[in-house]
Amino acid sequence: MQNKSKQKTSVLRFLWLLPLAALLFLVLTAAYYTYQYQRRFLPGTQIMGVDCSNMTADEAVTAMRHAAGRVDIVLGDSSGTQVANIPLSAFFRESVLTDTVQDVFDRQHEAAGALDWLLTREHVYRPTPLAQVSSGRVAAALEGVLYGASARVAPTDARVELTEGGYTVVSETEGNTVNMSACSQALAEALKTVDSLAEDPPAVIADNALVLPAVTADSEAVTHLTGELDSYLQLPVILEFGAGTDYVLTEEDIRSVSDITLDGPEAVCVPDPERVSALVNDLADRYAYDGVYAKFLHAQDTRPYVYYRVGDTGWKLDRDDLVQQVLTALENRQTAVISPRYDYTWYWKEQYKHYRVGDTYIEISLDNQYLWAFKDGELLVETPVVTGNIARRDYTRAGCFRITYRETDLNLRGPTWDDHVDYWMPFDGEIGLHDSSWRDEYGGDIYLTDGSHGCVNTPLDAMRIIFNNFRSGDVVIVY
Repeated sequence: MQNKSKQKTSVLRFLWLLPLAALLFLVLTAAYYTYQYQRRFLPGTQIMGVDCSNMTADEAVTAMRHAAGRVDIVLGDSSGTQVANIPLSAFFRESVLTDTVQDVFDRQHEAAGALDWLLTREHVYRPTPLAQVSSGRVAAALEGVLYGASARVAPTDARVELTEGGYTVVSETEGNTVNMSACSQALAEALKTVDSLAEDPPAVIADNALVLPAVTADSEAVTHLTGELDSYLQLPVILEFGAGTDYVLTEEDIRSVSDITLDGPEAVCVPDPERVSALVNDLADRYAYDGVYAKFLHAQDTRPYVYYRVGDTGWKLDRDDLVQQVLTALENRQTAVISPRYDYTWYWKEQYKHYRVGDTYIEISLDNQYLWAFKDGELLVETPVVTGNIARRDYTRAGCFRITYRETDLNLRGPTWDDHVDYWMPFDGEIGLHDSSWRDEYGGDIYLTDGSHGCVNTPLDAMRIIFNNFRSGDVVIVY
């Protein structure tokens, strides 16, 4: 009985110790966490939207640095063009983060009770540490994001460049340069209100953020200048040489005879008289009936009129007048249809009557390298031929001639040749028609590099027909 009483007393004593032990555990636990939270943030702590619960100041700095690297601030131009995405971490210096976190830590623990860590509530802090960031720091961060190791490329304006044939418009380039002053000021102002690293801040819009070309290809300055050039270079100037032969000055023609300078928004275009004269004379050589020409109607009515030279005086183009008319049109920028002036008085002179060709004649086209022989209005024979070698300047002269005489079975001799021919019919001094046994081909472009010494090389069969049907005094027309 006594033993049972002792056992009961021992149990009661043990049970009494349990609450005491639990209380001691709680006291020790509270003391431990109270001590821990003296150097940690309280549960529910948010700094600029970053959860810093239970973190030391150093851990909170690291967390905020990572958060700042994930948040971008967008810089745009007032035109709506996006300039750059810049991570907020570019503006945070380590000391700024450390000072911000330490300031929040100090304020929290000054106000908190020893057991505030036991309370379930949020501790939200919204500091604006970037409010004090200098514009220099902002500019340096912006330049690092925009350029890094790359060089700045300034924009270039569109411009008009003159070429040999006219002009060309070189388009503008945008480059990669921004207005650092405007962008830095806009960013610095926006950073003053950044109090969260949990979401992207509103986009920052800077007026004239981009340094753009001042002149674009479609700007009024360029279109005005090209309009000035077009009105001059594309001026319709038509030379009517006659008999349906018209020539329209091309843009390249006008450019080649003009001194053109670009003076700001204006194009100064001045035709040079010497170059205009050279151009007009070249055109006259090619298209005008300069010298004495006769009008010859082919025996076949379906073929056109042909003009051919018959001398060096008489029907004469007034070249000086033509040069002046073209010069005046260009100087005044006037559309002009110019009919060159000729002296036609030769046509009625008695000594030229014999150039009025009848129905028997030989016609030779230099361009076509072809011969037609008409007798009494009927085509007797036609054939390709080879005339004077252009490359060696052994030209066959164009004009209206008469067969001087006829001869067979002879050698034609010159400085470098001694060739036998069966038929020989000279018509222009030592230039004449003859067969050429040394040739296998006729016509085409042979005459350009492998032509004759000036005579008209003709196939033997055709030459035989011509020799047997034409006499001295018959007309030979070369054109």
